[in-house]
Amino acid sequence: MPRLACRNVTAENFAGYGAVIDIRRATAEFINEGTTKRYPDLAEFDSSGDVARPTIGIYLANARTFPLWIVKLERHLQASQVFIPMGMHRFVVVVAPGRASPEWQHAAAFVTSPGQGISLHRGTWHHGLIALNDADRFAVIEGKNYRMDTQEHMAAKGRWLDAPVLDHP
Repeated sequence: MPRLACRNVTAENFAGYGAVIDIRRATAEFINEGTTKRYPDLAEFDSSGDVARPTIGIYLANARTFPLWIVKLERHLQASQVFIPMGMHRFVVVVAPGRASPEWQHAAAFVTSPGQGISLHRGTWHHGLIALNDADRFAVIEGKNYRMDTQEHMAAKGRWLDAPVLDHP
């Protein structure tokens, strides 16, 4: 199988897997006597019933080493999963279409812009969090029974994920 290369994530190229959480195209409303810009409704959280009630946690992730061997993907059928960096750092998202199992030949890799988050649709096959720096912090919104709602799939043949090429503003 060919290697996976990261491309910059956009709302358009990520739409089949979820939503990009980004304020650059959003319209702010001023609140708190004009001292705060509020960007509402950047993404939705989709869950099915009380067992997938949303919870908020913090993930503290260490950098992955590239090239990274991708051999396992996971999904969550009862709730979306949202990753919002708690800083202006980037991260990599590996996703694949598929119903009962991932379509490995159509896997895609994306790198976020500084501070962008992502919201994965329920049932989207994805790799675990791929941080680019040690001690990167993420606010994560996921279903309360995340562990019980995790389905994993191992590939018959893995793929190498190349390091993202980062533009530096």
